[in-house]
Amino acid sequence: MNYEQVLKEIIEIVDPLDPIDADTVIADSEDLDSLALFNIVVYLRKNGFTGTFEDIGKCKTLGDIVSLIAS
Repeated sequence: MNYEQVLKEIIEIVDPLDPIDADTVIADSEDLDSLALFNIVVYLRKNGFTGTFEDIGKCKTLGDIVSLIAS
């Protein structure tokens, strides 16, 4: 999967009230709450992500998360 496709799918999973994009800072977005992040982790796992929660915890932006799975 490419970066843009993964980003689009993650945004669909989050279903944000406010616009978000790759530059959205996770800590600053009310849409990227714990439930949204859990759903993103499930998506990553279903798509072959084999990293750790520590890897995800290091992500500062939505784009950082996308980079974990996009090839």
